[in-house]
Formats: sequence, structure tokens, C-alpha cells
Amino acid sequence: MIPLTLSRGDVVLTRFPFTDLMGSSLRPAVVVSQGQVGQDIVLVAVSSVVRGSLVPTDYSIDITHPEFALTGLRVTSVLRMHKLAAVERSVVVRRLGRLGPRLQAEVDRLLCAVLGL
Repeated sequence: MIPLTLSRGDVVLTRFPFTDLMGSSLRPAVVVSQGQVGQDIVLVAVSSVVRGSLVPTDYSIDITHPEFALTGLRVTSVLRMHKLAAVERSVVVRRLGRLGPRLQAEVDRLLCAVLGL
């Protein structure tokens, strides 16, 4: 199988590790690393479970957002910017879509907030 070429802003379906490192789940994620170092990429978790109160660094992408169709997501979803993971590119199952420029700018802003940059 030819390895997937991934870019910052790609929305992918991947095995995403639990924060306790006791397992993983198949879920969408957004590539936030610029290029790749070796075979690793850095991802942000995407959840379709939209709870009543979001933490300040969560970002909800509603199906009515003008760039939603580009993402390849099927339902309103939340980017959990505080849930970052470095994974091997080989665990990515497939590319779903991409973030549009407005969504990418919001991801950049929130990522800076999470990392204190």
C-alpha cells in the first residue's frame, strides 16, 4: 500500500489514542503538524458528541458552517484542541476532507491558546 501524503488541515479517519494510553478508538482527527518528521504526524481529536458546555478551546463546526462540506464530516462535530496526539502516519485509515481557510485560522488561534504560544 502506498503511504498517504498528508498535509496540515487534512481531516482524517484514524486510530486516536485515549489520554490514559489504555487503548484507542477509530475517529476523525485534524492534522495540525506542518509536514512530517519521520513517519509521525500531530493530530487534534474530533468528536461528534456535542455536549451542552464546551471548554474554551473546543471548537464546534456546525453543519451550517459555510466550510463544513469541505471537511468530509457527516454531522456537527467538535474539535477538541486540548486532545493532541502524535501518531504514525500508517495508522491513518483515509483522508475525509480538509479544513477551509476560515476553519484553519480558528484552529491555529485555538492551538496557540492551548499551547500558550
